[in-house]
Amino acid sequence: MKWNKDKNIRDSGHWLASKIELIELKDEILKNNQKANIKRGGIFNVELGRGNIGAEKNKLRPCLIISRNILNNGQTVVIIPLSTKFDYKLISLKKVPRYKNHFILFADEYSFSRDDLCLKCEDIRVIDKVRIKDHLGNIKKFHLDMVKKRILFTLGF
Repeated sequence: MKWNKDKNIRDSGHWLASKIELIELKDEILKNNQKANIKRGGIFNVELGRGNIGAEKNKLRPCLIISRNILNNGQTVVIIPLSTKFDYKLISLKKVPRYKNHFILFADEYSFSRDDLCLKCEDIRVIDKVRIKDHLGNIKKFHLDMVKKRILFTLGF
């Protein structure tokens, strides 16, 4: 979607009200140790906010947890948002990501989505666990291994 400054400002205002609700929930989540069972490879709906700047991912969207399980016991986790919008090429009638740092989760392999989803490893970010909503499923182990390679490529290792 094309950048629209006025819409972004309006969305930021709406997001502020939602963010206050999340802040109120934070105490309850800490008190009851909710969200304690979040594991690497889990795919969750995550509220990334509204009115983010430019190409930053926003709104409620599925995200892959990539942080180590020992670190997931804290208040934050590392995620990669998933997107239905991505560039690909067709090779033998199969979608292949155009970029080395992307990985496609095909809808016919993951029942929680009607659409093919792309992990864009350049979108890695840290979030507070209060943003995490419902658990959608888990990525297959061999797919997670391929995502790890794309993360390493993205970070230059």
